[in-house]
Amino acid sequence: MGEFELSRNVQRTLTLALVAAAISLIVIPMLVSSQSEGIALSTTLQDLQRAQAAGATQTEMQRLVDELNSIVNLQTELQSMSPSDMRRDQLLSEINSTLTTVDAQAVQLESVAAQRTYLNHVYAYSLGVIGAIVGTVVYYYGLILYRRYRIKQTFRMKITPK
Repeated sequence: MGEFELSRNVQRTLTLALVAAAISLIVIPMLVSSQSEGIALSTTLQDLQRAQAAGATQTEMQRLVDELNSIVNLQTELQSMSPSDMRRDQLLSEINSTLTTVDAQAVQLESVAAQRTYLNHVYAYSLGVIGAIVGTVVYYYGLILYRRYRIKQTFRMKITPK
């Protein structure tokens, strides 16, 4: 009875924040000596958080998280290479291009999710207004029918002298 339960949105937000913090703590120090890569990763994580806050679904976010995981795998592979390896520059460029792609997709996802959330709100409020109008019309006609019934009852009464 003394348990504390969080709503699904709060749990999702906390999970994304923890994942973002873990990725930033693990990946940013691993990036090779370029602050621009760290800034790109930080920007990408911020864009992912904004996309989720805008209402992106878990399946949409999962695609981007999978791509971020591939960056981590590439970074691990990069760390295991010797500094003189020829493939090192190719991996660095692949990491940067993947970061750029994920960032662009996160920004696009944020705008799509924000629009979808806005349309859902408009739809919900419109249904509320329509429901209120229908309820008012039903109440009005119900009141008219009740008044007709009462008038018929009045005219059917028999007046008896006392």
